[in-house]
Amino acid sequence: MAGAPASAQKSQDTLRIGVSDWFSVLDPIWFPLDEAGQFTRTVYETLIAYDERQNKFVPRLAKSWTRVDPRTIDFDLRDDVVFHNGNKFDADDVVYTFNYLIDPNVRMRFKERYDWMESVEKLGPYKIRVVSKKAFATDMQLLAYRLYIYDSKTHRALEKKEDYGRGAPSATGPYKVVSMDANRGLVMERFDRYYDKSGNYPAPVKRVIAIPMPDPQTQIAQFMTGGVDLLRNVPADAARELAKAPNAQVTATHAGMLLYLTLDSLGRSGNKSMTDPRVRQAFIKAIDRPTLAKTVIPGGEVAETMNGICFPSNVGCSLGSSPYAYDPAGAKRLLAEAGLPDGFDMELTTYTPIREIGEAVAGQLRAVGIRASIQPVPLNVWARVRAEGKMTAAIGIYPTSGQPDVGNMMDFFFTGDRDYWRDPAIIEIKDKGAVELDEQKRRAIYKPALDRINEQAYILPLPELPIVWVHTKDVQIKDSPLSPLETRLGDWAWK
Repeated sequence: MAGAPASAQKSQDTLRIGVSDWFSVLDPIWFPLDEAGQFTRTVYETLIAYDERQNKFVPRLAKSWTRVDPRTIDFDLRDDVVFHNGNKFDADDVVYTFNYLIDPNVRMRFKERYDWMESVEKLGPYKIRVVSKKAFATDMQLLAYRLYIYDSKTHRALEKKEDYGRGAPSATGPYKVVSMDANRGLVMERFDRYYDKSGNYPAPVKRVIAIPMPDPQTQIAQFMTGGVDLLRNVPADAARELAKAPNAQVTATHAGMLLYLTLDSLGRSGNKSMTDPRVRQAFIKAIDRPTLAKTVIPGGEVAETMNGICFPSNVGCSLGSSPYAYDPAGAKRLLAEAGLPDGFDMELTTYTPIREIGEAVAGQLRAVGIRASIQPVPLNVWARVRAEGKMTAAIGIYPTSGQPDVGNMMDFFFTGDRDYWRDPAIIEIKDKGAVELDEQKRRAIYKPALDRINEQAYILPLPELPIVWVHTKDVQIKDSPLSPLETRLGDWAWK
């Protein structure tokens, strides 16, 4: 590959990032999108955060809190915070935001993240009370990861509330949005009135520009000619080529991204093959997970091998088993026992951005007689097809870092139209764990369910899916999991 990227904009303290999956609105509540997430968490803030290194909740907009009873939490708020537009932050903003989110007339895609609250009460200028409808284990997690605070004065004045994140939304984070549009991209600048003066403050880059670049070839060309300093989620082959450039560097980081394969044990899809546990076991025994990590998973050299649907660092994660090991000969024997000595034909649905991984899995399956045809679909189609029960086998991704708690993962897989197993034992455990507040007790509760998923071959955790960054050598990429302060300062900095 000829050429090399021009010098990064370090001298101008401006970092330019190519964005493949563009977002028209920067709002973590209405539009919680993956690519947008690296920017929303530097702009918006929550009352509290969860420090994944120290495994504890820490203050953000709230400086302290008291659990009054299993359903009630009081928060004392900071009195030194201003929004990016200069409005003063106080209890009115929190009460307004939470009441807006729980309003039954406000319909949104992820309403369950908010409607667990029964009431929100102002106890003073900088004190509020949150009361849940019932006692449950993940109320603090939801407050830490899902409940971002709007500027009530600005939000209240909008006719279309979902437009809050267009243009220049006002929040309280270390970066403020200067402008945003589909042609010129997103421009953020360091917010010099940010209240947190500790740690690495101020934000490590003065100006960040996110530029829409949906075409991979355009991204590569722009990087090589100095048009951008940083690319995210670069395919493995492209990353290897770009790494040859003199001033380029490739960094893979952990992101808590669960890469998983589900099997339809109920036969909802119409293909009844997976209703036989021997076929499900054969399917899993046909998959060589270490080889996938080495050959097709971008950043696979740092990928963690998963033994269940949660990472060991996730709250409540406890495993006493592993998935069925790679054993192609054993897979063939199981298929023969199930009356399928010649194998069978089926569809394997994959999320479009990970199509190459799906193709590699299909190749391994064919070696034992399972002739899987790949059906790659975009995210909006994925959600519809899954809800309609049409997935015999599917490979998807789930960002556990969005709420790193086993209860979240159990809800994701075993609730509503996402549940392709409807196992009474797992449902009972899921419901029991959801109301237990003691973390150690929750680990003991969830362990039999997590082990049963492996035993029954319902879900196979593939190697973790890291984030692969290509960047100039004067850009530093931070690894995850991150402390709350580092997270809000962005994934990037200057060296």
